[in-house]
Amino acid sequence: MVEVFVIAQSAERAQRIHDLFSSVSDIHIAHLCFEDSAYLKRLSESHAHIVAIDAGCEQAEVHRVTKEIMRVHPIPVVILVEQDRQKATAPLIAALDAGALTVIPLPGHDDAVESADLLRDLGRNLRLMAEVKVVRRWDGARFESLQRILHPVHDTAADGTPAEVIAMGASAGGTKALQEIFRDLREDFPLPIFVVQHIAKGYIRGLARWLDEQTRLQVKIAEDGTMPQSGTIYLAPDDYHLTVAGDRRILLSAEESTNGFRPSIAQLFSSVARTYQSKAVAVLLSGMGNDGAAEMRRLYDLGALTIAQDKETSLIHGIPGEAIKLQAARFILPIQEIGTALEAAAARKCISLE
Repeated sequence: MVEVFVIAQSAERAQRIHDLFSSVSDIHIAHLCFEDSAYLKRLSESHAHIVAIDAGCEQAEVHRVTKEIMRVHPIPVVILVEQDRQKATAPLIAALDAGALTVIPLPGHDDAVESADLLRDLGRNLRLMAEVKVVRRWDGARFESLQRILHPVHDTAADGTPAEVIAMGASAGGTKALQEIFRDLREDFPLPIFVVQHIAKGYIRGLARWLDEQTRLQVKIAEDGTMPQSGTIYLAPDDYHLTVAGDRRILLSAEESTNGFRPSIAQLFSSVARTYQSKAVAVLLSGMGNDGAAEMRRLYDLGALTIAQDKETSLIHGIPGEAIKLQAARFILPIQEIGTALEAAAARKCISLE
């Protein structure tokens, strides 16, 4: 049984959330709080496995409460949003930066089938997120694993040919990881970067704006038919697979979900494998599930450079862990080294660690 500590906007919102959670198996509300003043004390006294914050709360408060919980009483935190009222606001994106694991949509009232699906997803996400061991911060330690990229030896993925594209996939915990990587990349970074980030519908544009403020590169929502430019980060839009056509233009697809996701990391990696083969870099970051792991193995077999985030710096090591099990990752790196690795892979030259 997963015990959930809920922080709601009001008594009415608390009742709405209580009614939804009551219909999900193995989910129990440990405490329902809508008076902000005592939530930390009540949380410390509860036996909760996870905190769910109602996004109906004042949005600056969502960020502040998340930050305070992570500082005083670290525990997995998720944000609940109404399916028909999702707004990609900076404070909610900032809450993800502060340590919230993900944004979970609540079922609406109109479409019974969709509502049933969202209710199942709600339970599954709460159960999975409750198992996450919260990481307060990443340290700056260096690992010897990076040396092989900075100073390549004979390797099928280190033949002196610079990469031509970078493809990245992330899920829960990935927004912070992306920020950590992108802030280290120089303004004249020579490659386009494609990113599939699993995130609740309606939040990708807010994430794009937030990332754009964190990096010297340009961050855009991918548009169909666009020829990708170097030094630009392209995020997959809501409800479309981000893929690359044979002529290297961006191709958005409304095909069925893959591994339960649209956009899917698997679809991106498959298209990159067809178009770029060994001249690609693939990166899998924090997230649950296995989306993209098998396709990373295909890129590995083609000679591409493949990187998985290590367990120590991943909030959830599901996706990168699955890639490692498949022996699809040439390098397993802590998050603070991946930006440097991408610079080295793009240039194929030695970069000082000093």
